[in-house]
Amino acid sequence: MPQGVSINQINVGHTHRKTVTMTEEMMISFTHSLGDHHSFHQDPEMAKDTFFGRIVSPGMLTASLVGFVLGTEYPGLGTIYVSQELNFTKPVYAGDDLTISINVLEVMPSRNRVRLATLVENQDGQTVLKGVAEVIPPLRNVA
Repeated sequence: MPQGVSINQINVGHTHRKTVTMTEEMMISFTHSLGDHHSFHQDPEMAKDTFFGRIVSPGMLTASLVGFVLGTEYPGLGTIYVSQELNFTKPVYAGDDLTISINVLEVMPSRNRVRLATLVENQDGQTVLKGVAEVIPPLRNVA
């Protein structure tokens, strides 16, 4: 696992990106883990009569991909996710290739906090989620 970066290694304007493919298995596992066994997030018959017309990813599953990138890649291991504002702008479907972008907006060394723009786009370049996160990066690099 990559080392987490400490606040003195984070600069305003830096962008980190990762692409993940949303799968039907991810959507079903996520909803099952919550106890949701019958919904338009996993049942094609139920989903065909909805606004979306087919199964769609839960918004919070898409949002969790942001947390995944923050905690494993940038800032990485040891990061504490403090807050997240979210706006869901388009649905996410199984098979979508999602690019998660983390852009440093503000570095607050006195508080050891970083404010980040968070963006998720699909393979067509359409924004499916946008927001702002605040994190506490690792105090020092973690081996």
